[in-house]
Amino acid sequence: MDKKKYRRKKKLNSAYKSILAIKNSVPKIIFRAKNLVVTLKNKNQLEKWLDLYPEGTYTINN
Repeated sequence: MDKKKYRRKKKLNSAYKSILAIKNSVPKIIFRAKNLVVTLKNKNQLEKWLDLYPEGTYTINN
C-alpha cells in the first residue's frame, strides 16, 4: 500500500518540456497588420488572413 496510485509529476514534467519546445520554436510565417501580429503554420492560413487584411505584410522564416 506504500506505492502511489498516480504518477502526476512525471507527466507534468514531460508536458512542461513539450510546451517549452513549442514556445521556443521559430514560427514559420509571421503576419502583421495594423495593431495585429499573427503567427501561422502554412500558406493556406496566410491566404485567409490576407483576404481579411489586404494591407497586411508577412515574413516567411526557414
